[in-house]
Amino acid sequence: MTIRPAGIEDLDTVVSLLQQACATVAQRFGLTMENCPKSPAFYTHDRARDDLARGVRYFLLEENGTACACVALEQAKPDLVYLERLAVLPEQRRRGYGQALVRHALAQANTLGVRRVEIGIISEDAELQDWYGRFGFVQTGTKRFDHLPFGVAFMAKQLGNDIES
Repeated sequence: MTIRPAGIEDLDTVVSLLQQACATVAQRFGLTMENCPKSPAFYTHDRARDDLARGVRYFLLEENGTACACVALEQAKPDLVYLERLAVLPEQRRRGYGQALVRHALAQANTLGVRRVEIGIISEDAELQDWYGRFGFVQTGTKRFDHLPFGVAFMAKQLGNDIES
């Protein structure tokens, strides 16, 4: 297993990975292009290019040279990054790839001198909230947005010397 930064040459891979991996989430929560067009399940090359242009950093996890998972970091402030778009292909789940990518993202955030990592997830996904909790993320609030068919749970992790929490 290797984790590497994704560049402009990897856009097709990133888009395909997000669409495939997030399709199961869209199906589970009834997300469609009409009720949630910004879901990663409906990710486009234009959005990926826009992300890269504004400094979002994507990382690909590869097994035997084949990309099977990704994650993104977006620096919101000098001391804050958002962990975004963690996605593992359905047939590759439960192999520790998501965990490896979260640890990698936290290590990257730490090297940037960031002190806080935040995420926003579907609030009804208690299993995912528990999973992030094992990394030391704590819920900081929830909010409903008019443009989303679900509530958003916000979680945060303070970084320090121990990124393995």
